[in-house]
Amino acid sequence: MGRGIGESEEGARKVTKMRKGLTLMELLTVISILATLAALLFPVYTQVKKRVYVIRCATQMKQLGIAFKMYAHDYGDDSPYVITYARKLYPHYISDKQILVCPYFATLTPETVKEMHAFYQKRWGEPWSSYKVESPKTLDLIAQKYPDESISFAEMYSVLGDRIPIAYCVVHRLGCPYNLAPSPSGRKFCLQYCIDPNVVIPQDLPNLPREIFIGAMCPTPPGLLSDLSQPWIILRWDGSVSLDYSGGWYPNVAVMEFLKEVSKRK
Repeated sequence: MGRGIGESEEGARKVTKMRKGLTLMELLTVISILATLAALLFPVYTQVKKRVYVIRCATQMKQLGIAFKMYAHDYGDDSPYVITYARKLYPHYISDKQILVCPYFATLTPETVKEMHAFYQKRWGEPWSSYKVESPKTLDLIAQKYPDESISFAEMYSVLGDRIPIAYCVVHRLGCPYNLAPSPSGRKFCLQYCIDPNVVIPQDLPNLPREIFIGAMCPTPPGLLSDLSQPWIILRWDGSVSLDYSGGWYPNVAVMEFLKEVSKRK
């Protein structure tokens, strides 16, 4: 009798030892719960990550705003009419050329940034910038040529004053900056992520290399990285930086603000 009880206790201990692990059903349940949590949290993580890059990019653009003001004071009349390209701020007004490139884009395709810097350095002796900078003189010339279709920078400046937008980062909404034609990596990246998949890119074009055609079309949203929920990051002449979530695929913030202000004054 005593021996039978001992054997029974020993068997119970063995069963207890075996039950320390998870059964297949329990393991599948845990995996299912973790997969559900990951599916719920990943979009939140992605949005938070994008928001971090937006803040970093806005900080860089604020530094550009200070540099533009210094440049205008030295080479112009303290007005935005002296503005040409952000790359001209390096190295006397911007000591780190990384400030000239959106940090989000630099993370997405560092090889493209490297190739663009190399091309611009060889061609113009200056680094490349991903930021879209307005050219007041060019906008005025276009308005003179097409007065019924365009609004001059001078007219917008007279209404908006120093709040007028002078530079944009379009990467967060469009997926990449304009004109990556000089970079082989940039053309490949743009074709894959920044051009509408429904756009047909011909293989052979008369008198126009295919890579130049791709570069000229870049970006053509909506591509895989295009996201209307992301903002235009806007640098204004007064040095402030703002985020604009309105509009579509083209950063016409200055024109819209001008028309809105004119409408209010009537």
